[in-house]
Amino acid sequence: MTQLGRPVLPHARKHGAFVRFSETEWGALQRAREVEHPLAVRRPTFPEWLRDLAVAHASQVLQVEVTRSALRHLCGGAPDWKRWRIARAVRKAAKRRRRRR
Repeated sequence: MTQLGRPVLPHARKHGAFVRFSETEWGALQRAREVEHPLAVRRPTFPEWLRDLAVAHASQVLQVEVTRSALRHLCGGAPDWKRWRIARAVRKAAKRRRRRR
């Protein structure tokens, strides 16, 4: 017998970051996105915009260029040894997060 109703979907927290905002914070974030991208047609989706914001912040804090595949050298940024140490820590954290419990 086939199952009826909505198909079972994995929980959002299982695959990545899950952030809950208050109404005030959500409104402020929406307003900031509208100011930064005034044309509604060309405005990125909210998750894309938040991802770019988080990556830009991480780049400034770590003093490296954060890409999807690596941490690249930034002019005047962190020396190679520090960049390699950060990349190794990120890889270890990702491995720990993927482990089945």
